[in-house]
Formats: sequence, C-alpha cells, structure tokens
Amino acid sequence: MASDFAKAGLNLLQSEEYPYTFWKPADFGLKVGGGDAMQAVPDIAYYVRSASTGPDGIEGQLYYAGHFDSPTMEADLAAIPAGAIVVVDGRLPQMTIRKLVNLRYLQESNEDADAYLDRPYKRLWLTPGFKLDRLREAGAAGVIIIMDVSSDMIRNNFSPHSQSYKPPLPALFVGADTGERLRAQARQGQRARLTLDAEWVDGYCPQITAVLPGRSDEVIIINTHTDGQNFIEENGCVAMLQLARHFASLPWAERLTRTVVFAAWPGHMTGELPQCEGWMRAHPELVRRAAAAFTIEHLGAPEWEDIPDVGYAPTGRNEYMNFATTDGVLTQVVREALQKYGLAQHGIEVAPGITTGAALHASGIPHMGSICGPNYLLGIAQNGHIDKLDAELAARQTRMIAEIIKRVDRIPAQDLRTGDSTLGADPVEGLPTGMASSRPASAADA
Repeated sequence: MASDFAKAGLNLLQSEEYPYTFWKPADFGLKVGGGDAMQAVPDIAYYVRSASTGPDGIEGQLYYAGHFDSPTMEADLAAIPAGAIVVVDGRLPQMTIRKLVNLRYLQESNEDADAYLDRPYKRLWLTPGFKLDRLREAGAAGVIIIMDVSSDMIRNNFSPHSQSYKPPLPALFVGADTGERLRAQARQGQRARLTLDAEWVDGYCPQITAVLPGRSDEVIIINTHTDGQNFIEENGCVAMLQLARHFASLPWAERLTRTVVFAAWPGHMTGELPQCEGWMRAHPELVRRAAAAFTIEHLGAPEWEDIPDVGYAPTGRNEYMNFATTDGVLTQVVREALQKYGLAQHGIEVAPGITTGAALHASGIPHMGSICGPNYLLGIAQNGHIDKLDAELAARQTRMIAEIIKRVDRIPAQDLRTGDSTLGADPVEGLPTGMASSRPASAADA
C-alpha cells in the first residue's frame, strides 16, 4: 500500500508501529469413534484464541451438555465427566436488519421493503461469546460448539469479534448437520480427539498515512483497517488506493480543494490494538483540521445464505450495505448518490452507527462509514473467497463514494457540522477540539 500510494504521487508520513502478540494456529482437527476406528470430522472452525492442545491434541469421552441457554444447563454441567470433550449447542442472535440498524433511509429494490427489513438476518460475524470458563470449572477438557448454520457456512470461519480474548479451553465450531451426528455419538459414549495446536507470537503491526496535497489547510480523511481474512475483509484498502490514484491523476485545477489524507490502520481483528482511535491519537493535527471523514469497508459483496432445499448459496441479491452518516447535509448528499447510482439494499443509518470509524463522528468530524457483513466475511479460503466478488458492484460503490467526496469537498465545513446533535458527543481522549480556520496553502505547505 505504501509503495502504491507513493507511485500515485502522494506524500507518505512516518509509519507508526504497534507491538502485538498474535495467536497463530498451526493445526486443528477433530476425530470421533471407538478404539482405533476414529474418523476425521470435516468442515470445522476453531474458536479464535482459545487454549492450545499442543500438536498431539487431547482425547476424552464425548459428553452432550445441551444448549448454552437451556434452563437445565447447570444440571448438565454438574454431570460432565472429568476430562470430557463437551458438545454443546449455541446459536446466532435472532436478528433482523431493522433490529440491527437504526435506519434513516433504505434504497429499495423491487421487493417489499418491510419484508426485506424484517426477514431473519443470520450472519456469522454476529457469533456471540460463549462462557467457556463455566465448562472448564465443570471439568471439561475441550469444547465443540454446534452452531445453527450449515457446515458449508461455518467451515474455516475466523470470528474474533465478540469472543473473550483468551478462552480457557480448546474449542471448535461445527455446523448443525455435523452437530446432529456428534450429539448421537456423545449419547453413545464415543470418544474424540480434539487438536488445536496454536502459539502466541510477538510481532508488530504498522499503520500508513498518505497525503494528497490540496489548496486548503482543511483535510478530508479517508480511512479503513488493513487486517482481514479474505477478499472482502478488508478490501477498503483497494478502494482507497483507487481513490488515491483517481484524485491524484486530476489536473491541479480540477483537484479537490481540501488536502486528502488516507489512513490505513491495523488491529480490527486483534481485540487489543487501538484501531481508528490509535491513528487519531497519532495524528491530532490532521484530526483538528478535518472537515469530513469517510470509512470504507467491504465492497462488492453478494448475499449468501443457507437456503432451504438448496444449501449455502447466493440469494441473487447483494448483501445489505450500510452507510452510517452524520445527519444534515452529508446525509442528503449520500441519499442523492444512492438514488443516482440505483444501489438496491443500501441504507443510511443514524450516526455514529455500525462502522469502525465511529470515533471520528464522536470526536466532531462529519463522517460516513460504509460497511456490510456477509456470511463469508470472516471465512478463510485458499482463494480468499474471490470467486464471490461482484466486481461491477464494487466499481459502482467506489465511483459513488468518489462522487460523494467531490461534492463534500465543495461544502463549507460549518455547514457539514450543522444538523446532528450527537456530533462530537464522545470525543477521543487527548485529542484537541475544534478545527483550524481555513487558509490558502501552497502544495509544498500542504
């Protein structure tokens, strides 16, 4: 990214580095059966950052302990044999888009909007944290969690968002179809070998800041995170590079008036690094001068779901795309752009909303954050799930965002800051408030 920003003609600022100890799984698997006849269980995923078994794995009796939410869970826990590998049911939250998003506007498709907003929204990125410490205290040696999705969906999922940072037991996820067999095998008293060989490795995560000079002391911040599992998590980096090349290619007279700052920060998947707030603390002078900010994530995503009698497959729609947007003139600009580009299943959410850039709005910078969450968002695949990319959709979304930025560049900063009582309600600690007055600046100054 740094090399491509430089090739596009942008100025690179000093790159900060964050020390980070990361969890590195080397091998994982599950075998079930009796005696020497253990069979490998396919289509599993590991519980991110859970305890390591070492390369040899652990072996124990399978024991089915019901559902995490069951009223009999305490009795089931009391009956766990010491050293057992416990099979337990979990589930995704019973969610709809209407429940998930504080929606201000939906760009409708040809289907009924209410039916679309109220249909079940089952997504693996909503996987909750499970209290594995209760199972360890009850004597379990390992855990297998059955999720209410297909094996095709759960396979190699890497979901670190909601889970406790270092679960105290080695744990795996399986889909509902595999789970049905495991329940029966547990009731038969079969044994299992669970392997999750992982280590913690010290390293560093860099962040990049690139600047395209403008004619004003004010800046527009375009940002995203750099870490992810596949083509969509995170392809905001690709969109940022395209925007940098586009804006830098314009003749000087046609360039944006404001200086454009591209911020690529790490740590969204880590649970420990400061993410967008860390970049803001590292560059308070740019935050102070910001007239607007844009966070770009997850472009070009078709919707995939478990479809009855079909299986895990595309639905024919694109995934719902959310634009968490500061109210006022910025919301109006985004709404007009959605209408112009005819992007169905795209909506505007009340800020700060669901976005990794929420701290920008909270600190008083008018902000738009674009994000969606398909079921393959966190999936690891040899091809990075690139076969699922809708390149035409990603191109339209990127063009639309470029047009929004160009329109916002012409709007006075004070007008952008008017109309949203929540703007600046929860500023990042240690950052200056207010914004420097605009003054003409040469390209060299910028």
